[in-house]
Amino acid sequence: MSIMRHLTAEQIAEQAIHVGLVTSHQLHDVWGSLGSRSVATEDFLQAMVRRDLLTKYQVDRLLKGEKGGYFFGEYKVLYPVGAGTFAKVYRAVHRDSGQVVAVKALRGAYGANSAQVTQFLREGELGRSLRHPNIVPIYEVHSRRKQYFLVMEFVEGQTLRDFVKVRKVVEPKDATRLMADIARGLDYAFRHSVTHRDLKMTNVLISSRGEAKLVD
Repeated sequence: MSIMRHLTAEQIAEQAIHVGLVTSHQLHDVWGSLGSRSVATEDFLQAMVRRDLLTKYQVDRLLKGEKGGYFFGEYKVLYPVGAGTFAKVYRAVHRDSGQVVAVKALRGAYGANSAQVTQFLREGELGRSLRHPNIVPIYEVHSRRKQYFLVMEFVEGQTLRDFVKVRKVVEPKDATRLMADIARGLDYAFRHSVTHRDLKMTNVLISSRGEAKLVD
């Protein structure tokens, strides 16, 4: 954990409250467990991470003095899980319900490009209309305060590329099953007038149950 020595534990705590990552009640419990507020910044941050009050990604942003980027609407960003040319994907949690989701956000550089924004939102709306076991569902499409993002199911697992990389050799029966999953997802989308224009190994997720799911 990289620590900026000029920031005290209390200063970091104030920042975390200010940006909405934690509450004063949660911090009160942490201070109590540490026995004092005059503790080393690193000790404080380690305690926060151990209690799942902060993630290492959030800590890094706080230490850099970042004021935003912690939330997309009502969803608190936990850490990034993927990135493409036009968008980044984060694991996030709803601040009230605690639901864990994936948030796909259009990169800021493209936020001023009306054509790119329109395409991003249109593809999100098309995806939201699809409900199939082999397609990652899109729950919400948002355009607010120059933030453009999609809220999707968070799939515990890995991409098909990583799946193959780890296994090196995929047994024929497993390969056939995964290809059948992919074909079913593509067929369903096609029958609903939606085509996947960027089908590749990184856009196929393999869930912890071994199911292939189309994304993007």
